Amino acid sequence: MYGARRLVAAAVTAVVLVAPLASTQPAPENEPRLWPNHEELEHFLRKAKVIERKKLGKGITNPDKVTLEMDGVVRHAIYKKVDKKHDNWRHEVGAYELDKLLGLGMVPPTVKRTIGGRRGCLQLWVTGTVMFEYDGEFPDMDRWREQVSVMWLFDDLIANIDRHLNNAMVSPDHRLMLIDNSKTFRYEKRLLNDLNATGTGTHARFWGVDYDESRQRYATRYPPELIARLRALSEDELKDAIKSFIWGQNRKLVTRRLELILDRIDSMEVADDSGGGVQLQHPTP
Repeated sequence: MYGARRLVAAAVTAVVLVAPLASTQPAPENEPRLWPNHEELEHFLRKAKVIERKKLGKGITNPDKVTLEMDGVVRHAIYKKVDKKHDNWRHEVGAYELDKLLGLGMVPPTVKRTIGGRRGCLQLWVTGTVMFEYDGEFPDMDRWREQVSVMWLFDDLIANIDRHLNNAMVSPDHRLMLIDNSKTFRYEKRLLNDLNATGTGTHARFWGVDYDESRQRYATRYPPELIARLRALSEDELKDAIKSFIWGQNRKLVTRRLELILDRIDSMEVADDSGGGVQLQHPTP
């Protein structure tokens, strides 16, 4: 069924991908990656010596801030060991592995690590401001909204029920970083955001507009390369990326939600405007 679904969408893919919107801004795929040395960072997180560990004193997952050292290099990380059915350190690693598979570069490097005899995950400590506290302006609002669009799509794929304003950060160069992904990979057969989300003050804040309960969706925009990658993904690729961390039906539902995401993309219209990427919006009645 999955393979057939991708064949049916082939014609739509051609329409979307050959009509990228004109832009004078660098395409997202050409921007410097936040963590271009992610393989080296993963190795560091797995092997570096823990020289300090202290409670952060906030967050219901009770994380620690860990200081690591290897070959004279010192970095910090967040260590989580929460191991509940719907709140689990494994979900953090699974989210990172899917982020890598899609080439998003929005989830900080995250690995499995045993510390003090307890299995958990280490996520690279990142510098930025959580959205709840961010009061600056974005120099390129179209680029920012494209990142928010991708965040909503990614959260739909991983069934994230907990993307609030303290679980996303703005980097110093206005890149969106997705942290605290432990409440993901739920038994969810629908798209929680339906891609271009509506209805909450949180969504409005991310989009950079005042909350309006009558608002009917947002004009989401995606890099064409992301749409192409989503269409090209196979079930085996998805399984291999997360099989060590996401199990059983919850893993199978990732494939199901990907099909729903592609169906939603197919139902949206390509809108011609001056921003970068491919803009898709809900069809007008």
